[in-house]
Amino acid sequence: MEKMFVFSVCLLSILWGAESTVIKVVSLYGHGTAEEDLYKQIMTDATTFINDAGGRGILPPNDQINVIHEKVLEDNIYEEQNLFKSVFQICNDIRSMEALALIMPSDFCDNCEAIGRAIGDAYSPVITLDQADNSGAFQMRPRLADIDSMITSVIDHFKWRTFIMLYEGKVALKLVESMMAKAVLYGWRITPLELKGDYEAQTDEIRERKVKNILVYVSNEDKLKKIVKESFDNEIMGNGWHWMFGNLNPPITEAFLEQKYRHNMAFLTRFKMESNELMYHSTIEEAIKKWPFRQRAAYDALVAVAHAMKGYYDAHGSYPDPVRMCGGPARSKLVPYMKTVNFRGASGDVSFNDQGERVNYTIIMYSGKDQSAETKAGFFVQDIRSWEQANNEKWPGKKGNRMFIEPFRQSDARFIKVLAVPEPPFFMQKNWESIRYKVDDDDDIDYDEHEDKYSGMSWELLKKVKEVMEEEMGVEFNYEIELKSRGQYGSLDLSNNEWDGMVRDLMDGDADVAIGALVRDPYREEVVDFTDAWYEGNVKLLILHPSWTFEYPFSMVYPIDVWGWFVLLLIFILASLLVFFLGMFSPYEWRKLAERGEASAEDGQIFNFLNSFFYTLSTGFWQGYYKGPRSWSLRIFSIFWFWALVCTLFIYVFSLNGVMKFSKTAINIHDHYDLLHQDQFKFGLVRFSPAYDFYRYNVGKYRMVFDRVLNSDEKLIEERIENAVYRIRRTWEGRFSLLGEDQILKYAAERKPCRMYIAGKSLGNITFGFATQSGSPLRDQLSHAIQILEKNGELQKIREMKFSDELKCERETIWEGQSKYSFTVHDLQGMYYLIFIGMGGSFIVFVLEWLIYNIFIVSSWKSRMPQRMPARKKDDFLDGGDLPIDGNAAKSSADWI
Repeated sequence: MEKMFVFSVCLLSILWGAESTVIKVVSLYGHGTAEEDLYKQIMTDATTFINDAGGRGILPPNDQINVIHEKVLEDNIYEEQNLFKSVFQICNDIRSMEALALIMPSDFCDNCEAIGRAIGDAYSPVITLDQADNSGAFQMRPRLADIDSMITSVIDHFKWRTFIMLYEGKVALKLVESMMAKAVLYGWRITPLELKGDYEAQTDEIRERKVKNILVYVSNEDKLKKIVKESFDNEIMGNGWHWMFGNLNPPITEAFLEQKYRHNMAFLTRFKMESNELMYHSTIEEAIKKWPFRQRAAYDALVAVAHAMKGYYDAHGSYPDPVRMCGGPARSKLVPYMKTVNFRGASGDVSFNDQGERVNYTIIMYSGKDQSAETKAGFFVQDIRSWEQANNEKWPGKKGNRMFIEPFRQSDARFIKVLAVPEPPFFMQKNWESIRYKVDDDDDIDYDEHEDKYSGMSWELLKKVKEVMEEEMGVEFNYEIELKSRGQYGSLDLSNNEWDGMVRDLMDGDADVAIGALVRDPYREEVVDFTDAWYEGNVKLLILHPSWTFEYPFSMVYPIDVWGWFVLLLIFILASLLVFFLGMFSPYEWRKLAERGEASAEDGQIFNFLNSFFYTLSTGFWQGYYKGPRSWSLRIFSIFWFWALVCTLFIYVFSLNGVMKFSKTAINIHDHYDLLHQDQFKFGLVRFSPAYDFYRYNVGKYRMVFDRVLNSDEKLIEERIENAVYRIRRTWEGRFSLLGEDQILKYAAERKPCRMYIAGKSLGNITFGFATQSGSPLRDQLSHAIQILEKNGELQKIREMKFSDELKCERETIWEGQSKYSFTVHDLQGMYYLIFIGMGGSFIVFVLEWLIYNIFIVSSWKSRMPQRMPARKKDDFLDGGDLPIDGNAAKSSADWI
């Protein structure tokens, strides 16, 4: 019995083997696809999957597909031939093989443009692995026009305006030409760069162009690995860059991202086909999900032929005859069944239309960096209606647009997270004035449902940006504000090279946008991206208004040092003593002349002790004197004494203006040279303010300003601007000033109790922009929105807006304005004090003189009067004498008359 069973099995096996059909498919290989027999192994694995005898195969039992590899065609060197010879050679070689299909790439003939299209029109059926648009071939790649449409939609969504397009090959050149034709319509500035053999040298050229948006599309996708590797090694695929790969399934896998790009990578946008690679058999060590698209397409090409064969066999019970001629009218009977193929393969959904074009596929768009590099950002479909039928839902994108892109979200899928630092007037809470520079928790503040929580220029700009993004650009822009602490813009710790504040949150992907008075500087641009500038301001000085500056009353003594005054006093005394000595002992001076009777006794007192001091003093003050010296010795000394006094006087006078108007020094500060080369006042900064960041992260003269502040013996860095303003108001002598951004200083200066003034023409140009994560699409989208607002004048209106006018100071009077340049009462008070001292001193001396004269001199004169004037008799008057002058005498005269 057992022998009979074994005999039956063997007989059935023989009969089954005799009835089995071998289907021949030719697969061509070029110098790229033939390398290391990789594509041959792929085809072999696909054959194993199709011929699976375990019931999981595609063809009926006993039937097999046999792939004729390059062994038959290996003697033909197609890459050295032209298009005509290549087509002729292919047709001649496959004529006698009785093959039912031909699978071919285009890399075996570098000089043959569109070889797949030519063969597709000559032989039937041909399945091409590379671009073969508008031919009779069945194309495993999407049409170039569809790829063009997809890339155009993404670039327009990201609002790229300037980008570099790296390309290689004739197919890629067609895409470049198409993009260049659209440049005017979309406002693009494209720089096409053809990839050459020495790509490493080209990376320097790319870096020098300073364009951070890169689009890559190559005809031979095997070159993508080299491009990615050398771009990363040469640091043009790091922070700040946004790379978009037009080729499907570029060689950027999860493992690749983990190993190289996780912590310092560009923002990557790439496209993949939804696939079903897990069900397919492969003996290749690298998983199918890591394969380039052409390798996946090669696997699916053979599977598609098997599905068509199965469909024909189910309909006819046999397989079609091969087409033996190229270029003839006869077409393979397998062609209609190739058009019915519909399966999800390793390269995605595979199906063809009547023209042999691949249809009904979905391309997934991935866009992000770091931990979000594998985030699905959208998808492109070949046919919207087919997608709706397959997914049983309505198309989520715009009508007629086959590209749907999810609203960009980095930190939260529900909204865009916007960071802001309170800094009036750029960003502040609505009731900022009422809480007077104190940031409270939002929960403690009652707001109307439709009332803004915030105010300021950045807030107004953000609302306008939302309108433009949603109404004109069609990009959803729902956001939420998160307030940071004062000064938390982002500071670099030089000890560990780590950032904090808003910059840190953007780097870590914990926020999407940072707004406010965020300074754009080279250090921050290395780790985050900035939009186009929406505000450009100047650094200026906040000082106490000169009308309110307290000048030291006797500042007129400042041109000469205190020891200089003592030396002048000592010289004056010595000079006076010398004049007295020469006047006393010189035989030709007035004293000796008076002794010899050649001058009066009064002249002899001209150069006595007191008059000698008066002569020296009067010479210095250009006052007159009674008589000049007669001797040549005193005359010579007087000449040199007067000369020295004139020099000292002019030095003093020319220096007096500066010391008496030191409060006006800041008014005349025009640049950093003036600021650094004056010593009349100190200037400080508010820690982590925009001006602080501007000077700290700058070089040259700007860094010198920061070093002067940092290395001062006096504390010149305040923690808050309110403290700095209070310090200026409290420092009545005006010796402290604050460096800050113009609008911030104006807001502080115009708050009561006033008495502040902003000086300095321009001590630095500060640029504010919105900040995003490095390479984020929001960078270009927000820049585009800002450009629109600038063009329609809305941005200028925002810059001119005023906030909290009820607390502003009144406009300065004409005299207050003039006092910034003129001498004021405060400037001249020392002069007034001198006059008052002189008046008081003169009055005191007058009183003393009057008392001395009336008490001592007059009383002494009266006591001596009777002796000097003896009494006269009455008869003396009758003799013609003088009349008496006293009252009794007047009576006697009257009686006599």
